[in-house]
Amino acid sequence: MTFKPYPVLTLLTAVSVVILIMFGNWQWSRYEEKMALAVSEPEWTTVSGTLLPGTVRQVYTLAGGSAAWRDVVLLETEEGAAFVAQTLHYGMDAPAPMLVAAPQFFSARGIWHEAGQRNTFSTRDDPGSGLFYAFDPAVLAASLPEDLAGKVLPRVFEPETLLRTDGTEPEPVVNPFAQPELTERLPPERHFGYALTWWGLAIGLIGVYLALHHQRGRLRFRGTENP
Repeated sequence: MTFKPYPVLTLLTAVSVVILIMFGNWQWSRYEEKMALAVSEPEWTTVSGTLLPGTVRQVYTLAGGSAAWRDVVLLETEEGAAFVAQTLHYGMDAPAPMLVAAPQFFSARGIWHEAGQRNTFSTRDDPGSGLFYAFDPAVLAASLPEDLAGKVLPRVFEPETLLRTDGTEPEPVVNPFAQPELTERLPPERHFGYALTWWGLAIGLIGVYLALHHQRGRLRFRGTENP
């Protein structure tokens, strides 16, 4: 094999490949960090208070990649009021909301989450029907009477279990959102994809570099003849 590399092109290609690999390695490290956080034990806390009638709202979400609706209710505690998830119903169409006809005592172990974020493609909320497309307490509070709205905390509570209601009978299930909250909204799988993309670009660049040298007659393997 004979190889006569172009000096400047080789230098630029080597620098570019190193940078692409570094980007890929960084994305992979972020993927590992977020995956480790996703399987770590949450910092559980127990919240007790009173579920208030007339405050049930339904929030659309994606759970395990599937469309779902959740009933959330305002819970009044000594520290203030917070929206708490209660049910999980898989399907595109919102089910009949749960009924809270009178104040109910509630106590559960779970974790606190910051307000949910809506994206560009989120459907417009329908406060008149009690339908919302982000678990954002500020937006939910706007549909409440002023005396209650002023008490709503800027975070939400995710109990350890929810009542799944899309089966033949309601049954308690593990709350898929009762996990340590990521500081960034980008899921781990996106970092995994980005890492593969950066590494793929590095491999592609090396391929182009070698193909160019072979085409120009500067890279020859045993048994090949110069044009």
